[in-house]
Amino acid sequence: MKPKKSRREFLKLGALATVGAVTVLRGKKLMAKSIDTAESEILYRETEDFKKYYASLRD
Repeated sequence: MKPKKSRREFLKLGALATVGAVTVLRGKKLMAKSIDTAESEILYRETEDFKKYYASLRD
């Protein structure tokens, strides 16, 4: 049989679980913010070179 855990050990485990859950939730929130800002960024400008390249693909 496993030895019984003391009340103090039980409370320590509960505190660690709470800190872990908060860390995971906060990380997901930060990741969601970074994805939103990345999607709104303009990654390239449509220059004349791009237009020529796109036109060559249609031909």
